Amino acid sequence: MHSIVVGPARIAWAATSPGPVRTRPRLTDLSPQDQSRAAGFGVDRRREFVVGRSLVSSLVGGLFPDAEGWSVGTAVCARCGERHGAVELTGVPAVAGVSYARGLVVAAVAPSGTVGRLGVDVELDAVDTTRTRDLERMLGRSRQPVPRRWTRIEAVLKADGRGLLVEPRDVRLRVHRASIAGSTTRYHLADADGPAGYVVSLAWSDAESSAASAGPATG
Repeated sequence: MHSIVVGPARIAWAATSPGPVRTRPRLTDLSPQDQSRAAGFGVDRRREFVVGRSLVSSLVGGLFPDAEGWSVGTAVCARCGERHGAVELTGVPAVAGVSYARGLVVAAVAPSGTVGRLGVDVELDAVDTTRTRDLERMLGRSRQPVPRRWTRIEAVLKADGRGLLVEPRDVRLRVHRASIAGSTTRYHLADADGPAGYVVSLAWSDAESSAASAGPATG
């Protein structure tokens, strides 16, 4: 696991390829609800899911070394009521997010006394022509590299909690700030110095502004 501090958050990442037996995250390390959820995944998806939850747990343990009785789980989806929503932390004053790209999982955790909403996103730095065109059609053209722009927008949408239920073009990006049309919440933006070959972006709102958001709270 590699970790850095970005703004108010700690970010960590790890490869999803199987590691040594002694260091490999296990399905039994998950909360009961996440064990049940992961049991229905294919092998590759299950592996990255377990790695992501392991990263979140490690970050929470680093931020709150004396905390006991906390757990990492999955929030209820606002649309259907099933537990396949964002990362949810209970028993510890923090919010978290996870993102996946081919071969890599990235997680972020921040104290909820400082951060109201948190979103992280990772994308391969080099995308093929088809992917570039698809994203440009979705986002519109810009001088900013497509992978970087997409991770910033995705980080904001994850922090908002509604994801792609919100039109990506409704995200208004500034250099270090962002907002969503129709929402009063303002987000901070930061680009993380992640692993080579990937682009990582982080978005968060201040704790006192989170109640004004149009979307549900996320972890």
